[in-house]
Amino acid sequence: MAYWNNSATEIDKMTVQQFLDKLTDENWHSERAVIEAIIDGREEHMRTAMLIWLMHMNYGHMPYALSELRNELYKEMEE
Repeated sequence: MAYWNNSATEIDKMTVQQFLDKLTDENWHSERAVIEAIIDGREEHMRTAMLIWLMHMNYGHMPYALSELRNELYKEMEE
């Protein structure tokens, strides 16, 4: 998140939902999935989110199939 243009004091004033929304606004979808999985607290979701994020970083882009996996993860976390 080194490229994010918000100061630490601005982030400190945000609610968790505002922070998550800001991640989406800044196109940090995979990182948001990791944070939501940590908040969710289920280890299998954390592991899946981290693997998706690592593959995204390794590929340098988000292949369609990987974005579908991330969307499935979001659906599982909503349940």
